[in-house]
Formats: sequence, C-alpha cells, structure tokens
Amino acid sequence: AHLVTAVHLEGFGATYVANARVPLPSYQAHVDLTRDAMTTPQGFLKAARAAQATVREVPQGAEVSFTVNSQAFIGVINANNEVDRVLTWADVQGRGDTQVETLSRNYEKTPNGVWFPTHITRSQGGQPALDLWLSSVHVETSEAPLLEREASPR
Repeated sequence: AHLVTAVHLEGFGATYVANARVPLPSYQAHVDLTRDAMTTPQGFLKAARAAQATVREVPQGAEVSFTVNSQAFIGVINANNEVDRVLTWADVQGRGDTQVETLSRNYEKTPNGVWFPTHITRSQGGQPALDLWLSSVHVETSEAPLLEREASPR
C-alpha cells in the first residue's frame, strides 16, 4: 500500500486571505500529511478497509463511512472508482467540531500505476484552507497500487 506522508511544493501558487485569492510570486513549502493521511485517497481507502467501513449507494457513487479513534470519516467514491471527497470533523483553533472537507479531482496515472489526483482542495468550516495543484507524483514502492482501476476513456 502507498502512504503519502509529505508533499513538497515549488513554484507559483495562491493563498486565501479574507476570502480573496492572493497570488504568491514563488514559494517552497513542505506539507506534512501524516496527521491528515486518512484524507488522501490512498490513506482513506486503507483506513476504510482496516475499520471495516460501511458502504452504501448514493447518487454520486458509493458513500464509505467509518470511525477511527472516535473520529468519523465519510467519503464518496465516484463512478470512476476515484475517491471524490472525504469529510471529517476537527477541533479547529479551539472552536469545537468543524467540518473539514477534502476534494480530490483530475486523477492521473503515475508511471508506477498509481492513480492520484492532480487537484486537491480542502475547506474548514466552509472556508478555503488548501488549494493544491500537483504537476507530478513520485511513488517509491515495490508493492501493487492501492488505487487500481481499469483503464477507461475520458
């Protein structure tokens, strides 16, 4: 299985300040995903399997829900077998339970055969918290991909 533990970002980006998108001329950032691993597609699927998640059909595809250490996770897997979104709740800045929604879009296949989203967004309490575009994903593994699917025309 693949576990994304960190993402290194370089280049042009944008951040949100008071509900406005402000361009940054250039930046370097290292995003630690260890605590948020269950909101990545691979991490979500691995945790769902381990927790013996409940699956039910919904108009968007399949809703997968489970709890780990008293924290609930609800995800939607779309018709292309892609993890579309993951919802959870967190105590953000001491304000109590705040909904955290992570959307994964624009999946592409890496040379290692892993499908990974090239656009990840996150909102906390309905406010933008992350807008991440990936130009490449490097996977170091000798194991079979966790996200496998048949090739389908797009």
